[in-house]
Amino acid sequence: MENTILLSTVLIPFIGSAVGFVIGKRDEKLRDAFNVIMTGVVFLLVVLLYPTIKGNGVEVEIPDIMGTGLFFKLDAFRYIFVCITSLVWFLTTIYSTQYLIKYKKRNRYYAFFILTYASTMGIFLSDQMINLFTFFEIMSFTSYFLIIHDEDEYTHEAGKTYLTMAIAGGMILLMGLFLLYDYTGTLLISELPDAVVDMGPVKYIIAGLIITGFGVKACMMPLHIWLPKSYSAAPTPATAVLSGILAKTGIFGIMITSIVIFNKNFEISRVIFVLGLGNMFWGGFLAIFQRNIKRILAYSSMSQLGYILMGVGLTGMLGSHNNIAIHGTLFHIVNHAVFKVLLFMGAGIIYMILHEVSINHIQGFGKHSQKLKAVVLVGVLSVAGVPGTSGFISKNILHEALVEARHMYEGAGMGFAEIIFIVSSSFTVVYLSKIFISVFIEESDKYWGQFKKEIHKRALLPLVVLSAIAIHAGIRPGYMFSIMEKTQDFLGGSGHVPHNLYTSEVLYNTGIIFMLGAGLYYLIVRKGLIVKTEEENIYRNPTLNWPDLENYFYKPLAKGLYWTGYHLFKYVDQGLVNFFTHIGVLFAKFGDLKIDTGRFKRKEGKTKLLDKPGDSKKKSGVEIKDLVAGIGDKAATSKVKENYADEIESIGQIFFRTQLHMNSIIYALFIFAIILIGILSYLILKT
Repeated sequence: MENTILLSTVLIPFIGSAVGFVIGKRDEKLRDAFNVIMTGVVFLLVVLLYPTIKGNGVEVEIPDIMGTGLFFKLDAFRYIFVCITSLVWFLTTIYSTQYLIKYKKRNRYYAFFILTYASTMGIFLSDQMINLFTFFEIMSFTSYFLIIHDEDEYTHEAGKTYLTMAIAGGMILLMGLFLLYDYTGTLLISELPDAVVDMGPVKYIIAGLIITGFGVKACMMPLHIWLPKSYSAAPTPATAVLSGILAKTGIFGIMITSIVIFNKNFEISRVIFVLGLGNMFWGGFLAIFQRNIKRILAYSSMSQLGYILMGVGLTGMLGSHNNIAIHGTLFHIVNHAVFKVLLFMGAGIIYMILHEVSINHIQGFGKHSQKLKAVVLVGVLSVAGVPGTSGFISKNILHEALVEARHMYEGAGMGFAEIIFIVSSSFTVVYLSKIFISVFIEESDKYWGQFKKEIHKRALLPLVVLSAIAIHAGIRPGYMFSIMEKTQDFLGGSGHVPHNLYTSEVLYNTGIIFMLGAGLYYLIVRKGLIVKTEEENIYRNPTLNWPDLENYFYKPLAKGLYWTGYHLFKYVDQGLVNFFTHIGVLFAKFGDLKIDTGRFKRKEGKTKLLDKPGDSKKKSGVEIKDLVAGIGDKAATSKVKENYADEIESIGQIFFRTQLHMNSIIYALFIFAIILIGILSYLILKT
């Protein structure tokens, strides 16, 4: 029974996307109702599976699918991802039915929206890396159509960047999987930890490739260039799941790789830790200067994902005391999905009414919209980590894990890491204050509450539910902790986890962060970014003139690689043509050689006299000159094949064995080179 329910959580959305598309051709309201009911049913099925996560969970194996078989597993670790995904998608589907009323091509949107849902569930349930990779690539392509939904110049540009990074990341991931399989002989996640124990230094190359592939989706620096464009281009419901859920597929893959497969290897964990710190700081810093709310929240997602990556790194660095890092990481994964989806939906409600999300155009809009102000405030406080919200719990557990690491590894490095944590947290206070004060506190003559009736309950309901979750998890986090404790066997967690975080020391540290954030808000935003005019304040964005990675690094790099590859393969191609031409000439000359068979007869005669001159011919079945020259008739050719079948077969076997044992690095590089050249050609032709 459990196996059927588990498969249904993936099959229902896959089939439902097609059914909903057909229904939508005739009746859009019926399609909307069908999609809401379908995602609601999947969420209920996930809830029903909760009792099964105790122990080994549920495992499903279907042979002969995807070549190697389909392997699904649901344990406590995967349940956290599956549960929050099904809940968020259900709420976002309800929200979409209101948001998309005035949009074109709604039927296409819902089809790809549900397909993305199905593939995302497949990622989180996969217990085999090829299965995971397949669903991962399906998700990349289906979500691309959500990003370009408006089909204007900006969305197509954003979609091109997103798809290019997704394909490149996927191919790098595939290279890593090729090598992993070549050295271990398996891609089952449950078997890989034992298989990589004696691997040697090559494991760092493999881990680097796989983590880079997943890092694109996790918005890991410097692979985040697709993020601000895609988040601001896509319709808000799509942006909500891109940030809240799809980014977690990359986090999921990185956790499986670093914590499970490579068993919390210290060197790998340390690299992830440093990258997480970079994400935290740089994402928060860039968010401060943006004017478009969706871009602010996009860079905010990059920063918050940095907290998660930091936690993943600390899980490997803390050794036998890593349970605190595991709890903080998983808690923040759930929290980020809740409060970031909430904030994107709040921005979407404003866009539904004004068709604008720039602070310069919407400041003062929410001052008289009390319900919207209340739910957005909960999201803002939760992201900032105010006591009483879920963000306070997860951020402070992560901070306690960082403090534990600082005690274990004495030195300036960990002290500097804690400074980055505090400064990055204060950046969060700055950019969230910028949003809330400009939109919900400041006065504006343009808005006096005339749009309150246009905020529909159907769009507001998901925000209310998410706000309630954020508050409940902040006040009573015990339920979340009880689920996370069940992940200890799979993730190898051990050590104490402080459940009571409302201590004087923690509250004091939180106060320091908020005071620092208030000071930075005054200095950077109020004094530096606001230009006061007679009518209103104008926010400026100096980062528009800053060099960006895409135009100043990736595109020149792509063109350079294309030029180098073009000329390299040009000369290689000419060399191969010349080589095989000379080989052909040599074979032709060799075929024209005349062999004196008499010499061999005379030598043979010394040991055994031939009965008749033609016996040599009879024994071989064909004259030697015909064999060498290859110019015998069909009968002679058939005799050659018959008499020399063993030799020919053995040569074929030699080639076959050579192919099997050829180092898979060559295969991986060859496939990667072909696809990379195709991508670069596409980019250059479109530039």
